[in-house]
Amino acid sequence: MENPPQTKSATSPVAVAGLELRIGAQTDVGRVRDQNEDRVLVFDLKRHRELSAVGTETALLRPPGVLLVVADGMGGMSGGETASQMCVENLLMLFLEKLETPNEDGSAPAPKQTLSDAVRNTNDLIFSRATADMKLRGMGTTLTAAFLEEELMCVAQVGDSRAYLGRDGELVQLTRDQTLLASLKEQGKLPPGGLGRAWKNMLLQAVGAQENLQVAMSETNLRPGDLLLLCSDGLHGPVEEADIAGILLGGGSPSEKAKMLTVRANEKGGPDNVSAVVCEVVAGQRA
Repeated sequence: MENPPQTKSATSPVAVAGLELRIGAQTDVGRVRDQNEDRVLVFDLKRHRELSAVGTETALLRPPGVLLVVADGMGGMSGGETASQMCVENLLMLFLEKLETPNEDGSAPAPKQTLSDAVRNTNDLIFSRATADMKLRGMGTTLTAAFLEEELMCVAQVGDSRAYLGRDGELVQLTRDQTLLASLKEQGKLPPGGLGRAWKNMLLQAVGAQENLQVAMSETNLRPGDLLLLCSDGLHGPVEEADIAGILLGGGSPSEKAKMLTVRANEKGGPDNVSAVVCEVVAGQRA
């Protein structure tokens, strides 16, 4: 008997110092996997709580802002599920802790460095757990995390989950896949016949899978009209980028778009767990 879809959704308008951010999220087991090893987190740091999956919530996005996370676990048995769950829980805890700790000179910590440090410390915790438990050896997780505060967004990237920006009718990928396929393409060394499926999906690194981690960081200034998407490869793998752009840049609320993207991935065969966090930036009514 086919397992029922595992879904999680949230729609939340959040005012950001003159801007308002509306958020929708979906995660689904897909049509092939037995369990969902993806994890999605939408956390209001100011009110110190995860945004509800029911109804609409509003909050001023003054410091300390909002944290968005998509993590796609990997590893046999329960390893992938354990890694992605540990990732979202520990990243949030460590990021909050570091964000609330002033620098030695009393100044506020820089969000970009704070997020990067929190990801590396999360990696240490997952790697230690995997090393100590034979059943969890080799587990890890991709991670795309976005921290939004006022008009600034910082993105941390490990693996092949992605962040996109929709602006002025165009879709731009903000992250670079840390995969063998992407690396060979960038170097112009992709074999004429391409790569087999196993090699094509090979990650160069994942949170918790190795002791030393290189976190790719980027910053983007937000403005009204921007559309943001964080997603796992269960979406961008089977669904063409033009199709993703059509949905993200089209009509509907963020939660409706997140659901449409998930449905489209399943229409394409649903070969993997699929997760999407969609954000819409609009001019706020209050500062």
